[in-house]
Amino acid sequence: MVRRGAVYDNDGFEVTEADVAEDPEGGWCASCKEECDAKIIDNGIGVYEYGSIRARDVRLDTVSCCCEDEVLKEAPDED
Repeated sequence: MVRRGAVYDNDGFEVTEADVAEDPEGGWCASCKEECDAKIIDNGIGVYEYGSIRARDVRLDTVSCCCEDEVLKEAPDED
């Protein structure tokens, strides 16, 4: 069942405050290769209309605080 005004992710699951309340685990930044903290950002397109339906696209991604790139769980190889 779809609730009016609710926010859903790309897989059709409702996004709640509990989903974004916990701080994500840190790791290593894929861009600068430094150890970093992580944060959650919304890369969705936001509010859109399709025919007579108005909806909101939400795509929550975990990124590094320094470069906003992918967070690696293990230290990257030094090449």
